[in-house]
Amino acid sequence: MKKLIFTLTLVMLCILANSQDRILTHKGDTIICKVTEIGDKTVKYKYEGEDLTNSISKNLIAEVKFANGRIQKVTEKIIISSADDWEKVVITNVQSDVEGLIRVDEMMAKASSGWTFTNQGKMEKEAMDKLKKQAAARGCHIVLILTTTGKAGSYGVAGGTKASVTGVAYKY
Repeated sequence: MKKLIFTLTLVMLCILANSQDRILTHKGDTIICKVTEIGDKTVKYKYEGEDLTNSISKNLIAEVKFANGRIQKVTEKIIISSADDWEKVVITNVQSDVEGLIRVDEMMAKASSGWTFTNQGKMEKEAMDKLKKQAAARGCHIVLILTTTGKAGSYGVAGGTKASVTGVAYKY
């Protein structure tokens, strides 16, 4: 009889443990909770027995496993293995995109052309690419842009087109 009660108790505990939703993060953490809302930028959830609503950036979440067994993919993890992965680095101007990530370093990149006819957009893209390369070299997958400045050349008088960008690199 004791074995039967023990077995039934164990089965009930397993059922209760699996009746919670699970948020799986890119860092490898699992948050056992009740998901209450999936918005554009965040997922809101509550811990069992609590009324407080917590939120987590969708950029940190790989998937949500609901209690009913359904799995919802949220974001793909961006893996930066070396500086060669610089093209995977994401550039953003939105502060909420980096919430919950680890701030690594502030960085700056410049690009210039001696030709006055070089397109300002081309120089800005070149500076952004340099910023991505710096971030990838530090193992970061996203850069929050702080400032962007540029100067277009004026037919040989000003000495060419220039652009510079500063940003903060983040990783999981």
